[in-house]
Amino acid sequence: MKRYIFSTFILFTSLLAKAQPEVTLPYMRNVFQASFVNPTVMPEHTFSMGFSVFGQAISNGFQPKSFMNYRNDTMYVNLNSLLGDMNDKNLIYVGENVDIFHIRVKGKSSFTWFAMRQNATVTLQYPRELFSLAIEGNKQFVGSTLDLSNLKSDVSVYNEYTIGYLKDLPQWTFAGRVSLLQGLANISFNPKVMQVEIDTAMYAHTATADGQLRTSGTPKNSEGDISFDNVDDQWVTNRLTGFGNMGFAISGGATYKFDERMKLSFGFSDIGFIKWKDEIQTYTLKGTTKFEGLDILGDFLRGNDVDVDSLLQKMEDDFTRDTVAVSYTTWLNPKFNFSATYDLTRRTTLGLTFATFYNKRLYPSITLGVSQGIGRFFQLVGTASIYQRSIPNLGVGIVIKPGPLQLFVVADNLYLAIDPLAFTNANVRVGINFVFGRVNPPQGLPYR
Repeated sequence: MKRYIFSTFILFTSLLAKAQPEVTLPYMRNVFQASFVNPTVMPEHTFSMGFSVFGQAISNGFQPKSFMNYRNDTMYVNLNSLLGDMNDKNLIYVGENVDIFHIRVKGKSSFTWFAMRQNATVTLQYPRELFSLAIEGNKQFVGSTLDLSNLKSDVSVYNEYTIGYLKDLPQWTFAGRVSLLQGLANISFNPKVMQVEIDTAMYAHTATADGQLRTSGTPKNSEGDISFDNVDDQWVTNRLTGFGNMGFAISGGATYKFDERMKLSFGFSDIGFIKWKDEIQTYTLKGTTKFEGLDILGDFLRGNDVDVDSLLQKMEDDFTRDTVAVSYTTWLNPKFNFSATYDLTRRTTLGLTFATFYNKRLYPSITLGVSQGIGRFFQLVGTASIYQRSIPNLGVGIVIKPGPLQLFVVADNLYLAIDPLAFTNANVRVGINFVFGRVNPPQGLPYR
């Protein structure tokens, strides 16, 4: 009966899964940082303190090898092939996470922890039409509309102060954490409308825009424009100690224990927001303007001057521009994961995970992982994943523990080392923890 329920769970979660947080880290159950992804990961040590650094990059619109080819010490580029892999909506994402400090201690049947993290994310969502215009020109849009409304971007830097709690029961494990967020800086561009219509008769262009660029915590000059000229130590100190931009986030999860070997887990993280109120500025652009197309290449070849200034001035006059200071709210990118693990032996674990994160839309991943303990002070984790339109992604995690010092490194996509032009995603986390006390007695080599 348990095997039947287990199989049903696997099928059900495969239908729900839609995205990608760190996929190898959750299998490293003996490091504190695994709880970032799955809060219900059961610790192996009664005390943990340390830090780690994580970096990630994602580009799901194309692979470099789709338009770049290296032959005979020469790089060949075919931009027309670039468009073939793109979706209507595409994403470039770069993020870093610094686990500045954490401390976790064990109670009778529970664990409590406090952690400080700094997060920075850069997100660019872009439509296929943007690259199609640059590569093939605007002829293809004559008699139709060039829609760039999906061109969105967001840059955020914030600190996170977290209190977490895990309770272990005979059949269940529950865990959760609450985070106070300290917004440091944000730049957000999210247009409602950004279109250009091209007339079939006279090829007249009609541009329509309705969008806002919002900023908070960015240095400005006396005229209110973004400028780093006045940034000094005092400005940095004020930013790091001020809580003018506050937010909150919750994470949690539950693990059901079928028996001593099999477990099913569900976890969620980063469901939260930041209210930006300090040093805010909103730039609104709204209106419609008409202009003729520019034959930049033809005028250049004929030696004619290209009068771009007058065109820009006309567009500037036709649009309404407002600069106001109104608070606004941004949301974090929530992450979810479903996992099933089976302990083949005390130190050998197999697992299957379906994970997702939301960033303008859902991004899914499926991961098969294995964790193997070797001796008392070494752990090796291997994963194979499908995500970001690429298969397979081979990940690895290594933990070395000479005494109370715990060193680890984990990455989700080793294939980049073999073929860098196949890039769609990359991440790596390295860290150092000090751990003491064993929840269970230490074991040597695996046994059945």
